[in-house]
Amino acid sequence: VYKRQVEMVQDRAQTMRGLIEDLLEVSRLDAGVESAQLDPVDLPSLVRGIVKRAARQREVADVSVEVVGEGRIVSTDARRVERILVNVLANAAKHGKPPIEITVRGTSIVVRDHGAGYPPELVDQGPRRFRTAAPERGTGHGLGLTIAAGQAAVLGARLRFGAAEGGGAEAVLELPESPEGGAPAGRGGSVTAPGP
Repeated sequence: VYKRQVEMVQDRAQTMRGLIEDLLEVSRLDAGVESAQLDPVDLPSLVRGIVKRAARQREVADVSVEVVGEGRIVSTDARRVERILVNVLANAAKHGKPPIEITVRGTSIVVRDHGAGYPPELVDQGPRRFRTAAPERGTGHGLGLTIAAGQAAVLGARLRFGAAEGGGAEAVLELPESPEGGAPAGRGGSVTAPGP
């Protein structure tokens, strides 16, 4: 019994730590003190790496990545792109249904799941902290997508939430074009993260 109580306290402490870190990040984003470190990045390779790390670290599985056309080199902050995609993927894994499909086309990244879709107010107004909309979508603080939208703004990117054709939720991250127009990075293809 004692061991189980210790594990519960440790779990609650870890949850509280994560919430505090998210609140601090939202506060920095609100204050406008964040700035992007732009470097040339092979976008398809970045996305594939993020999917692999999300599978290991956040237990986000059953994610496929498809690159349409030639991959692009973009000038962006890879750490911030990862923060955006991990939050969108975690939301899809928690509230949507598998499979989760990512499509990289040019400088756009589309994340689609096969669940009930985003609530209409999120689609219309964007994410709001401490609002998770419909109770059937489960628990949460509404910070993940709020942080994703804030990080997109720091990048000068656009993050839209909507309905996927045929049902499900679809988030589209449109990164700004590089001044040079973005060099081709290689051929298209696909990769799938292992399922559970």
